[in-house]
Amino acid sequence: MATLILSTAGTIFGGPLGGAIGSLIGQSIDQQLFGPPARRGPRLGDLSVQTSSYGTPIPRIYGRMRVAGSVVWATDLKEEESIQGGGKSGPDVVTYAYSASFAVALSSRRAARVGRMWADGKLLRGAAGDFKVACIFRFHSGSEDQPVDPLIAGIEGIASTTAFRGLALAVFEDLALVDYGNRIPMITFELFGDEAAMSVETILSDASHGLITGTASAAPIIGFAAHGADRRAAIEEMVSLWGIALRDHDGTLAIANGGAALALPPGRERGCRIDGDHDPAEQRSQEPARALPASLTLNYYEPERDYQGGQMRALIAGGGRARWRIDCPAVLGADDAKRLANEAMARRWAARDRMTVKLQPAFLKLLPGDLVEVAGVSGRWNVDAVTIDGLVVAADLERTMIAGPLIPADSGRAVSETDIAIGATDLALFDFPDPALSGSEALSLIVVGSATGGFRPVPVTISISGQAYSSVALTRRAILGRAITPLIDASCELFDTAGTVEIDLTADSQTLLNADDDALAMGANMALLGDELIQFGRAEAISGGRWRLSRLLRGRRGTEWATVGHSAGERFWLVDRATMVAVPLDPGMSGASAVAAAYGVADDRIAPPSASLTIAGRAYRPLAPAHLHAGLTGAGDLEVKWLARSRDGFSWIDGVSDASLNGRTFEVSLTGPGGQWVGTTTGTSRTVDGAALATLGLGEIIVAAVELGSSGRSPAATTTIFVS
Repeated sequence: MATLILSTAGTIFGGPLGGAIGSLIGQSIDQQLFGPPARRGPRLGDLSVQTSSYGTPIPRIYGRMRVAGSVVWATDLKEEESIQGGGKSGPDVVTYAYSASFAVALSSRRAARVGRMWADGKLLRGAAGDFKVACIFRFHSGSEDQPVDPLIAGIEGIASTTAFRGLALAVFEDLALVDYGNRIPMITFELFGDEAAMSVETILSDASHGLITGTASAAPIIGFAAHGADRRAAIEEMVSLWGIALRDHDGTLAIANGGAALALPPGRERGCRIDGDHDPAEQRSQEPARALPASLTLNYYEPERDYQGGQMRALIAGGGRARWRIDCPAVLGADDAKRLANEAMARRWAARDRMTVKLQPAFLKLLPGDLVEVAGVSGRWNVDAVTIDGLVVAADLERTMIAGPLIPADSGRAVSETDIAIGATDLALFDFPDPALSGSEALSLIVVGSATGGFRPVPVTISISGQAYSSVALTRRAILGRAITPLIDASCELFDTAGTVEIDLTADSQTLLNADDDALAMGANMALLGDELIQFGRAEAISGGRWRLSRLLRGRRGTEWATVGHSAGERFWLVDRATMVAVPLDPGMSGASAVAAAYGVADDRIAPPSASLTIAGRAYRPLAPAHLHAGLTGAGDLEVKWLARSRDGFSWIDGVSDASLNGRTFEVSLTGPGGQWVGTTTGTSRTVDGAALATLGLGEIIVAAVELGSSGRSPAATTTIFVS
């Protein structure tokens, strides 16, 4: 606002140069009043989504199959804006996240249920039914009485909404798209159309709408997708691959299931001629080998490899140059696929031998698909066509294959994503300063997330005193747990070799490691237990996710005040800056209540996991003075000395405090039986004269030193003296 006003005024009174100067002054005022302008992340300009076109065929799914389906309804992308505070001097960061709601038709016949899902080839839903990204999902089986979906009805209006009856339908509500480039990904579904494998005759009958009847001798099929421009296209690959012989029977096609072969009589008893017919009663022919295929390639789907495309080949030496291919939308085991490919190839080569026989009127009932044996000729023959001329039955026969040995096959190794179930988020808040930052810009509110199973980034909202404050994302999984046993009180000056604490980690799969003294000196195995920072040298696995920690260093990094009062049930966090998100807080927020709520993939949207604490502002408060000593001088005065501390130099490698005293004030207090004395100083010592000391009375005197910071007091360093 100031930029606009001063720029206009400057132009009026000083021309273009005055306008430019006014604009610069205005920007400075705006930044002081309102802060720097927010930085904005990538944002989509077009929120529409692409749907499928009319006329796309929807297959009929039998058994268990992996299908893509067709998008039949969708909303525009939904945009959500979140602002993350950048502190006092940094600008706010505005980020955008997108989600979409859509419906996918999976099968044009009823389906029992839907299992795993893949989005752009990555696992979207696991075998346990858990989703890897946030969404609400509903499945409609495709029954003829299924109700309309509530989301579609709510958007389109109940009067304008179809129930998609007869179609198995998957509905996604607010599917998070950040992992898929903010677009609807290519989703494939593990559908079972049916709970069990389906017989060949059931599939053929249903896919042909009852045109094909009968019983086939083939084994059940794991899964099959019937689709195409017409009924013939839907089943022709199955008929070809399984070698199904069909016969016309009163307007339907009956499956010729083999069985006993009809015996044709030998020689002249078999044949007859019409007057003037000089053709022999029996004619044989053989198709040349060069006209036959040398190989057959069968494309199918393998259940062992997450229904990815598989390929089997059958080869015959001495064949021609032709290559035969069958693309069969069936789910087959590797052994079955190899057997079917070999059998299809064998049938094709066996059918090169053909025979035409002329039979007596007794064979007028002979039909295509019948199996016959010809006396004096080896093998079995299939009736391919029957012609009746007068009382003469002319049958065209082709030799059937001779089954070969079963050749085992290997489906190969599946290249698939590990399916790890995602558990609910375990959320914790710690009032813990980021050691990489200091001063008034230090960040003191730490949000840490963990999950019991697999982990995905977790959105977290934070409110301060009931008001929304910030939104963050937890992108790394932390090692969290709770204390099973209380940790005893101990000194922070030496190793605590007596104290132990048992920790139950949230995730059983996580591990704690030992560390030697050199590693501890470098900061290894730092953990926050309650409010105390500890280090542990030994981690002993007990059972499951339970560990016993010992050889402890206590009160690390200024938390010596928290070495007492531990209890069972308090939170444990293995400190790792990569697993935490620090939220900037103003000093004025000390004492306020902070609440964080997690909205992970497996979290309850209505009652999400949450954590709360009262902000203590420890990042802004100075550290307690160290090495406090108090002693009487020869003149009877009390001299109190200490060392100043800062967060920049905890190691004190040279034994000298690295803390600067510029602008620092300390308060010294003496409390005795007769009263209290309080004084301040800008140094690291203070002398209390004998007269003031005498007013406190005789006996135990408690000496305390604290640093007075601009945002609060440090914890007190204390010692006790006796005056007699």
